[in-house]
Amino acid sequence: MFNSQDFNLDQTASIVGDGNMIDQDMNIDVNVNGMDMGGNYSMATTQSPIVEPMQEREIHRTFVHQVPHVCPIRTKVVNHHIYKHTYCPEYSCCEENVVCNIDQGSCCNFR
Repeated sequence: MFNSQDFNLDQTASIVGDGNMIDQDMNIDVNVNGMDMGGNYSMATTQSPIVEPMQEREIHRTFVHQVPHVCPIRTKVVNHHIYKHTYCPEYSCCEENVVCNIDQGSCCNFR
């Protein structure tokens, strides 16, 4: 921002224009930061700085963190034992002798 002390305007300036073009004659003496147009410092025009409104910048940053995870995996083997019972007959053979006596009598009885 500038104060009226920083500008010396020539009040005799005239502006003549035809709509798009402006013909002007203006004398401006600018004194900024305590320095005049000749490059010399002038202590009489030193002023305190003007604090502008705060401007906030927002920066988004992305950080990738690698986090190792331990995933224990146990393999369990279940053995199934199946007993299939089969039966096979085993044949055997035996022999028995039966004696039968036919008695028609004795010699004594045979007469």
